[in-house]
Amino acid sequence: EDLGIEEAEFEQAFLNSQQHQAISEEAQLLNNPDELMAFLKNKRKNILENAYIMPHNMREMLRSYLESMSQDFNVGGFFNKKKKKLQIQQQRLLTATDALQEHVNQQIRQPMREDMSFVTRFINKKEASDKVLNQHYDVKPEMIEGLYQPQTSISNTYVLTFSDEVVKAIKKYVEQQSTPIFKEIIENVQADELPTEESDDLKEYQRYTELNELRQSLTTKNYRHYYIHLDESLDKLIGRQETTYQVATDNAQDNRDNQQLNQNTATTNMSIDIQKALDIISDVPLFKRTKQDIHETLTRIDNKLIKIGVFGTFSAGKSSLINALLGEHILVSSPNPTTAATTEISYGDESYITLKSQSQLLDEINAVVEYQDMSYSTIEDFINSDLEKLKSHLNKNQLAFIQAVEKHYKLYVNMLENGEKHAINQQELKKWSAEDEYATFVKTVHIALMHDWLKGKIIVDSLGLHSNNQRHTNETEQILTSSDLILYVSYFNHSFTDNDKAFIEHMKDMNQLNENQAFKMVINAADLAESQDDLEAVETYVSDALRQVHLQSDIFAVSSRNALQAEDKGIDQLKQSIQQFVDVESKSILEQQMIHQLQQMDRSYVEMITEFETNKADISRRQQRLTDYKDKQRLQHQLIDATLQHTDNEVEEQVYHLNARLKLQLLDDVKSVFNSQMTQNSDFNEEKKVSTRVYLDQIHQRLFLEQSLITERIKKYFNKQLTEQIAPIVQQLADLHVIINPQFNFESANIEQPLLHIDFNDMLNALPKQLTKRKILNPNGQRDIHESICQSTLGLLQPQMGLLRQQLELYVKQMAVEAESQFESFEANIQTQINDLLAFDLDTTLINQLKDKHQQLKTILY
Repeated sequence: EDLGIEEAEFEQAFLNSQQHQAISEEAQLLNNPDELMAFLKNKRKNILENAYIMPHNMREMLRSYLESMSQDFNVGGFFNKKKKKLQIQQQRLLTATDALQEHVNQQIRQPMREDMSFVTRFINKKEASDKVLNQHYDVKPEMIEGLYQPQTSISNTYVLTFSDEVVKAIKKYVEQQSTPIFKEIIENVQADELPTEESDDLKEYQRYTELNELRQSLTTKNYRHYYIHLDESLDKLIGRQETTYQVATDNAQDNRDNQQLNQNTATTNMSIDIQKALDIISDVPLFKRTKQDIHETLTRIDNKLIKIGVFGTFSAGKSSLINALLGEHILVSSPNPTTAATTEISYGDESYITLKSQSQLLDEINAVVEYQDMSYSTIEDFINSDLEKLKSHLNKNQLAFIQAVEKHYKLYVNMLENGEKHAINQQELKKWSAEDEYATFVKTVHIALMHDWLKGKIIVDSLGLHSNNQRHTNETEQILTSSDLILYVSYFNHSFTDNDKAFIEHMKDMNQLNENQAFKMVINAADLAESQDDLEAVETYVSDALRQVHLQSDIFAVSSRNALQAEDKGIDQLKQSIQQFVDVESKSILEQQMIHQLQQMDRSYVEMITEFETNKADISRRQQRLTDYKDKQRLQHQLIDATLQHTDNEVEEQVYHLNARLKLQLLDDVKSVFNSQMTQNSDFNEEKKVSTRVYLDQIHQRLFLEQSLITERIKKYFNKQLTEQIAPIVQQLADLHVIINPQFNFESANIEQPLLHIDFNDMLNALPKQLTKRKILNPNGQRDIHESICQSTLGLLQPQMGLLRQQLELYVKQMAVEAESQFESFEANIQTQINDLLAFDLDTTLINQLKDKHQQLKTILY
């Protein structure tokens, strides 16, 4: 009652209050120059005190430099010894300087940028904002060189003392360089202070939360954990042991109960009738644009096509599961992963195929022949070459692919002349999706069926992440990113393998399992279970495995074979769950946004009523601010510039950490391939080629996944930064009853080409000379070989790392352009609402109407 809200809306109101209070506190700080300077200096002090810029390896580099400077340091040879010594000194100094610069960048520069970036939202001068976001502290060799005091020899004590002096010099340098930036911030910062009543409300929220937590603690008695350590200590002292008898939990039944609970919860959450609420306020002459947005969102929900991605390892039973869901044999999966195509199924009556482009087909040809030391610039060159010699070195699947290109290339070219899209009938489906000699040329099979259950859905049978075919991995990434619902299929006899775990961990790394994407685990071929206990044991195993990767999911044990022959309870439950997601759960995010907009309008009604009846001066002040805002751009381009610079810095950070991760991860791949098992091949040179091919296959998969991860992180980071940049403006507008709900939507990066790729011959030539049969059997020699290969791999990747950075920076610029377009739309919305608010005067008739509408909305929204 004190807060004027219902209990059901407490959590959202509390979050809003916290956000408003944070913005208010920032604004108050920025409007006080002395407090702001003290705040910035304190931030800098904390960063410098916690900066770890002198780890052991850094001290050892300084030791190496100091030793070269000592009087007893000698160089070999008889001539030009002084010049040689000077060269060594300079080389070691530069090595130490570069390493120190890297530590300063990570430990000081990056935290300084991040901790002070919030001020850029309130700086109107672009140059000043850029200085905050681009602050850089250049470590020069002279800073190290000038601290050296001549020594006869270098002791451990002097190395430690010298290292401390270097750290002090850097911190002093950072203070000198950053203080002018602080002064420029203070000169250019400008923030509108928000109302202080919010802080009083926040105290009420916090008090309510504390009392609620106390009540829960007393009810559940979880406060007793404070005393557990005392009981444990007494047990150890007197040797007391507790004997427990535990009744086994029926995990499988628990899982089914949870599935039902999840569905009931989702249904409960959707009990608010948004259309009814919209009808109630339709005749109120306020917030026309917001009401139009809600109406358009409702229309979009009704017309939305839910994309269901079906994933699983090769031969996990994805196609048979889809057939079971459809109730008939539609899909015929290719037994050859080299020629398999992605299949999409939707409601309709026009099926068609999309052919691969010439460049896509050529890339796949070169991927097959790469390890035979071959490469072609055109497909015609490939067709006209000596293919018989090549065929003798290929495996069965690769051979089928090459023979298909050789046999039907002319047919493919003729079809391409009429475009990549070609209609097919039901009888041709098997030909283009499962027969190698035709499926080789197909990128995607689009199947349309007049099947009622498919209405509102599109089902995608993916090819799998962990495939040696790069196109498969690329397409799977795209499906994973764009799917609303993910069905992951695991086969009963080998449920949840390492590949299953790797896929789910990758999916979680991409942060795809967020509020607008769902995941369901399917165990196919459940009819292979010998008993109900056998089935429940597998369900429990999969549930535990999912829990270990921190994923809670509905688990469905199904028999596709039984469903196609007669019926299957598991398939029926899965279909019901999918339909529940399509009808209810998939709409929850957009519906919550609409409910929030309706509640915002209702709160504005209440505020207008209160001001009219108790404080009309506030109405005059608000109208004056609206007049000041009229025809003046509220969403400045500088907000996008600041976001772009933030994200460019994040790109640099992500690429740096990728390098650091690969130093650890590549070593595991090297050890798994280049080991004593290589000696089993009598031709060791041939074995080196085979091992190099296996090694590159492994790391190329990892590298492409890393490329996808970074791209997705950058997209999310840009979105988050832009949302934070405009948050103060959104709050200022909300105080004036201008309601905007900016949801940015950026296109995914179209980086299909694997950028982090190493040529086979380059890697083969980079193998160390000590990679011999004798040395690979020696543990010490093997360790040196592993480290050498790892370093060579990282060296070969550096140009590609630069290319990845360039592509990511281009993507950031692309998002900035999209943001400009979306800003224009938001700005038009803002000005429309301002004009509407200025176009009428509050009178008794309107106030009475608002009171009536508020009472009606209360029964629906809260």
